[in-house]
Amino acid sequence: MKNAAVVFKKEIKEVIKNKNIWMPILIITAIFSIAMPLVFILGSNSILKDEDTINFINKMFGQVGDPLRVLIGFILKQLLIFLLILPAMVPSLIAPSSVIMEKENNTLEPLLATPLKTSELLLGKSLTALVPAFVISTINFIILTIVVDVAAFIRLGYAPLPTMEWVIVAFLLSPILSFIITMASVIVSSKSTDIRSAQGIGAVIIVPIYLVIGLQLAGFFLLNITYLLIGCLVLLAVCPFVLRLAVRIFDRENILTKWKMKA
Repeated sequence: MKNAAVVFKKEIKEVIKNKNIWMPILIITAIFSIAMPLVFILGSNSILKDEDTINFINKMFGQVGDPLRVLIGFILKQLLIFLLILPAMVPSLIAPSSVIMEKENNTLEPLLATPLKTSELLLGKSLTALVPAFVISTINFIILTIVVDVAAFIRLGYAPLPTMEWVIVAFLLSPILSFIITMASVIVSSKSTDIRSAQGIGAVIIVPIYLVIGLQLAGFFLLNITYLLIGCLVLLAVCPFVLRLAVRIFDRENILTKWKMKA
């Protein structure tokens, strides 16, 4: 654990300095945590003037006494899924670069040549992605909660967040998802020689998140505590297998002797 902490301290300094990581995060935060909830909630009256919206609400929830409150509740279901975007994106930005950039800078070989165990090395590099992902996700959760509560209070006179569903996503599902994506990114980057191709794992992982949003918008289902807890349990069961696979695929000997970077 001590050796892993040393790797983490070394890596996190480089992550903090990397503007290519933080700029997309700031943009995503501004869009999904500030702009979108303000537009959707404060502009909900205009949305309700659309006959298709009323028909959709009636289809999903039946006849309701307060369509505005129901609509805002439905919007929060979508924002709940958007809350997973940063925990999915951050590890895919950090983990691949932490391996490939060391190869480009000729610092990975000396590190692999030390008595440092593969599990310690991967743990240190994983923490470099997981800790920022959790911190950023928590900050994003707080910002989104404040923005939604202020906007909803202006429109409805009450603050709807946080709910148990949001707490589960922010503090259970997000860390589990971040861990799986970090391990997947390490696996891909250990076999890749290009940062962009390795970071492509993030784009692939985010697709199911948009799929869930699309299914909710289509009226197939609505996420609730039961679905979220089942998702947490399934993904949690996957974690040990992904970790073992990452340790097995991260072939130190191959990286030291055969891995040739593209010119």
